[in-house]
Amino acid sequence: PERKQHHSKAGTMAVPGSMASFLLSKRIAQPLVTLRCVTIMSLPTMKSQQEQKIRFALGKDFRSRCQGNRASSDGSSALSKRSFSNRSSFEAEYEGLLAQRNKNIIMHPEGHGQKILPGNFVVKKHPKTGAEKKVLLEHALGYFWALKELSLTDKKPILSNETLIAAAEAEKFPVLKDLVNLQDEEVDIPDFFTRNNRSKDANVQCTLVAISLKEFGAQLLPSWTEPFDKALRYGKDADRFEVVRITINEGRIAKLLSPFIVSGTKKNVPEKDHSNTLLYYGDAEEWRDILRMHNIYTGYVFLVDGIGRVRWAGSGEGSDEEVQSMIMFARELTRSPERAAHKKQVPGPRVGKRVPRGE
Repeated sequence: PERKQHHSKAGTMAVPGSMASFLLSKRIAQPLVTLRCVTIMSLPTMKSQQEQKIRFALGKDFRSRCQGNRASSDGSSALSKRSFSNRSSFEAEYEGLLAQRNKNIIMHPEGHGQKILPGNFVVKKHPKTGAEKKVLLEHALGYFWALKELSLTDKKPILSNETLIAAAEAEKFPVLKDLVNLQDEEVDIPDFFTRNNRSKDANVQCTLVAISLKEFGAQLLPSWTEPFDKALRYGKDADRFEVVRITINEGRIAKLLSPFIVSGTKKNVPEKDHSNTLLYYGDAEEWRDILRMHNIYTGYVFLVDGIGRVRWAGSGEGSDEEVQSMIMFARELTRSPERAAHKKQVPGPRVGKRVPRGE
């Protein structure tokens, strides 16, 4: 059929010849086309711009927050009001996340971990103007930054503490709920570490917590856990020491694959350790940020005292010197202050004169 071109401010569209005269006479083509263009093009553009402003203000991904705004009847206007009215609350939340980080964990000076901000952002400076802005970690350092960091730090993004963290400065192990052990029991940490400490005495027990997120990191942990077992878990005070292994499974499909993950883990873990081997499924990014576990390809170890405080930290593959220090610190954590003070006392000279029995 013959076709005619109908021109409007919103664009050009092909209209069959039989319909062209009708549409032009009624003058309804232009409003219809214009309405469609505004609906399809304008609203998503406005929303995406507001999302970028919100993400920049807090330094983390706010897609979940924006989804709630899209459901409102006001559309983009509600999102605009939320982004500007709550800017101060976003900044306060960001400062709160930064304050939650464990200040006693030592980051490797050659690694990228010391530059990472909450939400996996880094500050990037413009080479010409010197202006600073927050950029996504993968965009600033590349998608393979974690693998590069392993080579830069010898698989140790966290350096081992040379001394025990003082009890007055030690921070609580961060809370993580809904973990499952290999006996299908749900547990929460750090409550699981202190479940047998009814007296709430910090020196009653010491727990070595070994955490991995990938198989490569899991293969590094035995360099810490096996010497700890041999040195401390077979003596007269074996009940005062414990090893807890935690595997973090992030991603949406991890929960669906949990039966295969559990069966594979059971094959690699002795049955006597099934109760102390914990699995977690879900997002743990903020929890990892507190313990500065930014690199997911290595393993991490922590010494936790009897009331759930982090007293020592390390990562990667343990060297002989690091392992011996860890064992010494574990023994020191289970020594009561009275025993420690008594051991440090040096016997002084004998006072008085020895008298024979016959006199």
